[in-house]
Amino acid sequence: MSNSEKYDLSHNLEQAVQELDANSIELANNMSTATLDQLHEIVAFAERLKEAAYVEMYGREREANGVDARHLILPPKGYTGYQPKS
Repeated sequence: MSNSEKYDLSHNLEQAVQELDANSIELANNMSTATLDQLHEIVAFAERLKEAAYVEMYGREREANGVDARHLILPPKGYTGYQPKS
């Protein structure tokens, strides 16, 4: 496996999310061709993606509450996401 293949996570990520409603076992089965290094990279990427989603949700929550949200900031510890009132 070449270095570019070793660190190209797109194929493994695409395989993993073929079905958006897949459970953990199904997702893991779809990542069976990933190297251990790629699996570690996927975990790190998922953690960054999760944090970015929380930052965006926190910005939207602040904006909905009339707070200046032009600058993104990290949400407080324990933040679980924005649930707007219907």
